[in-house]
Amino acid sequence: MTRRLSLTIAWLLTDALIFIGAYLLAYFLKVGWIFSSDLPFSTFLTATLMTVSGWLIVMVTMRNLALSRIQMSPRNFAYIAYACIIGMAGFALSFYFLKQTLFSRLLLLMAGSLSLILVYFWHILFDQIQRRILRMNPPTYPMLVIGTNREAERLIEKLQKKRSPIMPVAILDGKGTSKTDIEGVPVLGKLDKLEKTIDEKKITHLVQCDQIEHSLNLLSVCRSKGITYMLLPYTLGIIEDRVPAEALEGKQVVAVPRGTSRLGWFFR
Repeated sequence: MTRRLSLTIAWLLTDALIFIGAYLLAYFLKVGWIFSSDLPFSTFLTATLMTVSGWLIVMVTMRNLALSRIQMSPRNFAYIAYACIIGMAGFALSFYFLKQTLFSRLLLLMAGSLSLILVYFWHILFDQIQRRILRMNPPTYPMLVIGTNREAERLIEKLQKKRSPIMPVAILDGKGTSKTDIEGVPVLGKLDKLEKTIDEKKITHLVQCDQIEHSLNLLSVCRSKGITYMLLPYTLGIIEDRVPAEALEGKQVVAVPRGTSRLGWFFR
């Protein structure tokens, strides 16, 4: 956890520096490599510094630094774009209150675009660095996999291939299996070794891929030991790739949409 905390602090600090750097780069690209008297650099810098903390809050609340977030995905790009638009609005307000006059709209667009591009590519790079550090022995987030079926194999293969920060370190199977390992992850036996495996491997995450009848027991153990419990939708007979959680009058449910329209997502 210390590694994750240190990495998160470093990520926030570097994000802040890149945001500030993007705005300063836009300033010099617009006015030239000089300090303009029409657009005082000190005022521009102060407005940027006033904006960066609010922008970071938006980034955090949008979960742009979450472990499970795929930084290269179009959805993550959209979230970062939203945060940068909020940053542009905050900067415009800050500059207006400091100077009480409007400034170049082109400069604002340049600053917003640069901050989006630089932050997005930095997130992709930092995520790769973070994944390697968090997987160093001993892994920060060791995961126990329950089940040895095909979906469990596919999940483990993907986690290993993508160097997921949540790293599978052990497998248990309720029915027993002849397999000794999957993608280098050892199969340690049946569920009677559950608590022993959790204690020895210092498990932080458990994903259930099979044997739905054991769900209550597994969830109870996870709660008592402070472990994050996850359930593969396939275990419930759901084969869709994306299964969003929604709410009916405040009650959480798993939703499998009946339609395929992309626009329908906004109005379900």
